[in-house]
Amino acid sequence: MPEYKPPFTLTSFHLNFHPVHYCYADRTGNLTAEAVGVVKGEKYFPVFEGGMVFKPLTKSKPFSTPLFAYAEVFWSEVIREYFVEAPQYRLAFCEGYEKEVPKYYDYGTVSPLLYQAGESLLNLLEFFRMYPDEKVDIDQYVNYCQMFYDYTTIFEATYFQEHPQIAKELAMQVLLSILKGDQNYHYENVAFLCGADGEIHGMAPMIDHEFSTCFMFPDDPVEHLYWFGQLQRSIEGREAEAHEFDFLSRPEERALMEKSVVCLYRNLCYIREHYPDVTAAFLEKLRRLDADLAEHPEAFYLQKAADYPDKANSYAYRIGKARYKDQDEEQAKRLEAQYAGKEKKIDFVRVSRDAVHEIRLVIFQLRDILEG
Repeated sequence: MPEYKPPFTLTSFHLNFHPVHYCYADRTGNLTAEAVGVVKGEKYFPVFEGGMVFKPLTKSKPFSTPLFAYAEVFWSEVIREYFVEAPQYRLAFCEGYEKEVPKYYDYGTVSPLLYQAGESLLNLLEFFRMYPDEKVDIDQYVNYCQMFYDYTTIFEATYFQEHPQIAKELAMQVLLSILKGDQNYHYENVAFLCGADGEIHGMAPMIDHEFSTCFMFPDDPVEHLYWFGQLQRSIEGREAEAHEFDFLSRPEERALMEKSVVCLYRNLCYIREHYPDVTAAFLEKLRRLDADLAEHPEAFYLQKAADYPDKANSYAYRIGKARYKDQDEEQAKRLEAQYAGKEKKIDFVRVSRDAVHEIRLVIFQLRDILEG
């Protein structure tokens, strides 16, 4: 008998791009989180009634454009509809926030708080620093944007070997990160959900979808195609050329990039071999998504939100980096002269059409490897 496929209906799947509005003064509190890792800093995200957390777009985050927020909405809905439970993101404004914290914009997204009173999150970097494992060389970890991460050693760690159900939850998240072309799915993005006693209850739901390749560089098609090619290459597992990374002066960075270009393939092969039930479930859901993308592509198109910024400058972040991270106002002013005012209007139809096409290309690659 042919495989049953639930009918596609716009009532069961709907991308909601209507922004919600908040006022910073009306917050019920602040979610305080200190970034743990190479990139350090404190984040104070306002929390509103109902445990809704406002996540602003950041002026210094590499290559950030309004599509970072749209990507969060898109993938949270797709993941929740087709794969696993995931917090729903909405486009959002927070009036007065940029004035209070100038390194952030007063627009971004909002999503539900991941944990209840007494619970907490523990990301993989924190976990392996607290509980070292000989299989995981956590001291060599770095947080680079636009780099892929090898999870095979994480799966080999004693904790995941002894907790197969939690390992399966991680395996599904790794597969989803590859589907969405996450260029920054690092160990700080993956967290355990812990109870009041510190005991791990499972993997926290998947968040942070902003670095999705198909929504990056809407103002620079050449750069966009280059990084989509890098995603396809890492899935394929094609090794680096002999002198490909000679331009990198630091041997450590060169080794990381050489590993990055093949590690998605390694992740896929490992999950296929060690978690066949997760692989089978993912493939079944993937087939349904691919069929709907083919038959109803417009249902997956981004819709320009009223009053939400609709221009992109993928390089303006350098101004914010100089001003807010490097504390170099002179350099910030020089960069303003170079990049300020050079935003390009986002062509939402083109971006959406290309994104659907690219996601289907990734699905083809994933099926080719995971069904092999």
